[in-house]
Amino acid sequence: MPNWGEVGVLSWDSEVFGFPVATYRANDASAISRNLPDVREALKTWAVENDVELIGCSLSATEPMWRLSLPRLGFLFVDSTLTYTQPKLHRAKFPRSYAVRLATMEDRQSVERIAEQAFNVGRYHADPFFPTALANLRFRRWLEKAFASLGPSSRIYVTGESGAVTAFTHSNVEGDRAYITIGGADVAFQGRGAGAAVFLGTLEALRDSGVRRAQSKLSASNTAMMNLTAYAGCRFSNPELVYHWHAPDARHLLEAKSITR
Repeated sequence: MPNWGEVGVLSWDSEVFGFPVATYRANDASAISRNLPDVREALKTWAVENDVELIGCSLSATEPMWRLSLPRLGFLFVDSTLTYTQPKLHRAKFPRSYAVRLATMEDRQSVERIAEQAFNVGRYHADPFFPTALANLRFRRWLEKAFASLGPSSRIYVTGESGAVTAFTHSNVEGDRAYITIGGADVAFQGRGAGAAVFLGTLEALRDSGVRRAQSKLSASNTAMMNLTAYAGCRFSNPELVYHWHAPDARHLLEAKSITR
């Protein structure tokens, strides 16, 4: 699709869900808006040929043309995201220290349980047509994968006793930079400071291990996390809008009538 972008299957998500889902990288908003019927038909044809039931698309929130074009292509707005960065972590100091520890295999079951039960944000959770159980399973599998690669470059920090984790984070570390991929607190400890403790404790642990810059992405609907990252001195950038296209005959997605009841 010249100037219309690229579309491809997300292999890992598809494996978790048991059916193909894809991502669409749109390029030229003006070119797409001038060829909406052709782009819409090309996406539909590709989805049918590849048995794809959902196509995700993340676009810059600073380009207003996308807000016009994506719905006309059949996409539904589901989420908005921001990147947050602590650019000078090596200099960061917090009013209070929080103790975290590196997870061990004894913590695996506890952490995976939290990952499957603790979240209600993210693009799959925000999509009213997507089954919540599968969105939850995706996060559990995420942590299964993280535990399989534990080491200096893939770290899970936790709070709580061995085998009884109260909160966790996972970070990918490369040199003096870290990307926090996910973090959450046990449902029983949410609203009691567990999330803040593990996040700030993670930043301190990363800092003390030589990391100078930490970064991640969050949903703009997660205001508690936005406040926490702002408290930690993070800066926000790269606002994006997230859309989903759903196949009309999707077998695994929820039907509109079941949502509106």
